[in-house]
Amino acid sequence: MSPKRASALTTIAIAAAVLLVIALASSISYEQAERVADRNRFPQIGSSVNIGGRTLNLDCSGAGQPTVIFESGSPFPLYNPRQMWERGAPRPGYSWVLVQRETAKFTRACWYDRAGSGWSDLGPYPRTSAAQARDLHALLQAARVPAPYVLVAEVSAALDARMFTSLYPSEVSGLVFADGIHPDLLTRARPGGGRYERVPKFVGHSQDLSAQIFNQIGFFRLAPSLPAPTPPPRGMTASEWTTIWHLTQAPKARSALLQEVGALAQSTAEVRAAGTLGDRPLVGISSETTFVPHSVWAELQVELSRLSPRGRLVEVKQATGDLIYQAPGTIVDAVRQVLRELNATTAHSPAARLRPSPGTSPTPPSDAPPGDR
Repeated sequence: MSPKRASALTTIAIAAAVLLVIALASSISYEQAERVADRNRFPQIGSSVNIGGRTLNLDCSGAGQPTVIFESGSPFPLYNPRQMWERGAPRPGYSWVLVQRETAKFTRACWYDRAGSGWSDLGPYPRTSAAQARDLHALLQAARVPAPYVLVAEVSAALDARMFTSLYPSEVSGLVFADGIHPDLLTRARPGGGRYERVPKFVGHSQDLSAQIFNQIGFFRLAPSLPAPTPPPRGMTASEWTTIWHLTQAPKARSALLQEVGALAQSTAEVRAAGTLGDRPLVGISSETTFVPHSVWAELQVELSRLSPRGRLVEVKQATGDLIYQAPGTIVDAVRQVLRELNATTAHSPAARLRPSPGTSPTPPSDAPPGDR
């Protein structure tokens, strides 16, 4: 290569590197400015709790024991790639605002933002269900929220709640699942769905790294504008719904989505190994979801309800998902059922304990928002 040509290529390479550095610096500055604007438009609800170099957001109200812990999840296993990107990001803990408002009238009720959702920081690799469970435990310990807990988990957070119960069995007295994800959902609901379990771990690691980088350089803010918020769910104010919608669609939540998708195979393997939920009150709530074959979905929901000999299943008719918004009253009723059974267990001897049979409740609770009943 001639000296002139080598010099020209060197000059081009230097110019390209300078332009790249300028572009990255501009993107990072833009992302930081937008985050400040977001904080002004959507002030934090709850309190940031340090769990060792990063923070998770927690909000508690009411008084009494046991404390009810609401776990928001991500419905991404139900969707195809396009729907997943539009609707599958981990929901903020604030999504439980209707349910928390009513539950706090009879016991202490807390929601939190899992890593990367709401006002919580992103977490380190891998973001498996075991990692999420350890995060929650560290949060509750740091915030001095004493056990025992009743875990109320929606969609993918049901995997995390099962892991929490396995890791800290003495701290969980009961559970409620709202459209809980079964670890065998993909393998049994879709042809070829088991292929995701054979993806090498390094793919999830690179996906996690990409998510962290995209979050810092503002990559997700370059995506086409998303549709405007739908009308607020019944019983929720426009302000509450706008905040929830924004947090669900936020760039950080999309980074968390990438992290959790990459860890799904590990999460389901962890949950299968965790086994059942022991002899605890358990209420499963199931919608008539249309995203997977109903017969398969119904079968998996029954299996979840049978993880405890004291489990029962409630089917919510005419609800097609998003029970946290469509049937908050049903979730509150389920929490009441669990607390009543726990109180009965305390007041009576084991021989007198009422143990509901697994299966479907013949009379589902009201689906009206708590404030309307």
